[in-house]
Amino acid sequence: MSDISFSISEGECIGLLGPNGAGKTTLIKCITGISQHEEGEVLFNSVPIMQHKKNIGYLSQHTDFKPWMTCKESLLFFGKLSGLNTAFLQERVSDVLKEVGLTGKENYKVEQLSGGMKQRLGIAQAILHQPLLLILDEPVSALDPIGRNEVKNLITRLKKRMTIMISTHILDDIASFCDRYIIMKDGKIVGDILNESLKLDRKQILIKVSPTPQIEKTLRSTGFEQVKCISPHTFLLTGAEKLILREIANDLAANKIDVTGIEFYEKGIEEIFLEMVSNI
Repeated sequence: MSDISFSISEGECIGLLGPNGAGKTTLIKCITGISQHEEGEVLFNSVPIMQHKKNIGYLSQHTDFKPWMTCKESLLFFGKLSGLNTAFLQERVSDVLKEVGLTGKENYKVEQLSGGMKQRLGIAQAILHQPLLLILDEPVSALDPIGRNEVKNLITRLKKRMTIMISTHILDDIASFCDRYIIMKDGKIVGDILNESLKLDRKQILIKVSPTPQIEKTLRSTGFEQVKCISPHTFLLTGAEKLILREIANDLAANKIDVTGIEFYEKGIEEIFLEMVSNI
């Protein structure tokens, strides 16, 4: 990795995006102190982050739960490894299992849990000590749709009270709760995008038309910067100025173009991601 520089505000939920091999896990390991970086520094509230390890919760891609341990035993085990005292753990374990939706599963062995339940148990372990910053490395990549939905709902609840960084390459799973996206490629940051900014670009519209001969040529003659054919009856139009749907519809009608549908088009994070990391 090189030239990595960014900051995270308190209460933000950051999506760390990138194809496999982009350097996401390496970056996370440097942030958490698992791996050492040769240059630069990682700060937490303006001091080295290693002075705040007690305020960081971390879920790796592969949590090493023992299959024969129960949920409660697993949390007690990892809690003691982290230096939490027994009295705190006895009270906290029940609370955290409730928080991740595993109430009643205290005495289930890990091997009895579904994939989604195991991942929620992993998040329980990561938040057991009530961290201020929660870092999740690929929390949904190995789950089926039901398991992914369970974990997504949990993260949505957790973001209300802690700062979160989520490494993933499954973009659909984070679009609903991330405030910002940091995009990596080949060990470098190639994009830093606020989710809100994706909703502000009103320079594109999507239209559906009744197919006619030369329809694309006619559209190109109407003055748009770019006309992209998505299908014989669907086109994406890009304009230089602020677009007003009613005026555009009138202009198209004046050019004898039968518009059956017209709407603003908002570029999503998946499209931006592919533009930034594609080698094509």
